[in-house]
Amino acid sequence: MLPYGREGWQTSRSNRRFMTKQLLLVWSLALSGAAAAGPLLSCHAQAGQPRDMMHGKELFLRYCSGCHGEDGRGEAKTFRPNVANLSVKELMDQLTDDYLFTAIKNGGAAVGKNASMPGWKSQLSDQEIWDIVSFVRTLAKR
Repeated sequence: MLPYGREGWQTSRSNRRFMTKQLLLVWSLALSGAAAAGPLLSCHAQAGQPRDMMHGKELFLRYCSGCHGEDGRGEAKTFRPNVANLSVKELMDQLTDDYLFTAIKNGGAAVGKNASMPGWKSQLSDQEIWDIVSFVRTLAKR
């Protein structure tokens, strides 16, 4: 049997079925992997540093809940105008981790939002900000 047929490499019918099944498996894993994973107790920041959601929760409660509320719904009523409701899945699905990181680090104006939201780069390390981002991601899944 020659290595090339009319349409490229010749393969047996069983090899084609096997390759098709492998491709379907890879595509289904790729498409469902992120959704099936759900919130993890540890995920990775840009530099490969593990994120600590429990530490992120502590920091969120200390630095963010005054305006965003303990549950992220923005109903703390201590701040006007109202702030983003971080528990709305449709909104949070549109925001990247980098966007959230930038908003927390440099303030609302850095991402075109309310300039009254302060940047926390003087008080929080990058790792602590990534921890907060990790926790904020869980608010829309409750």
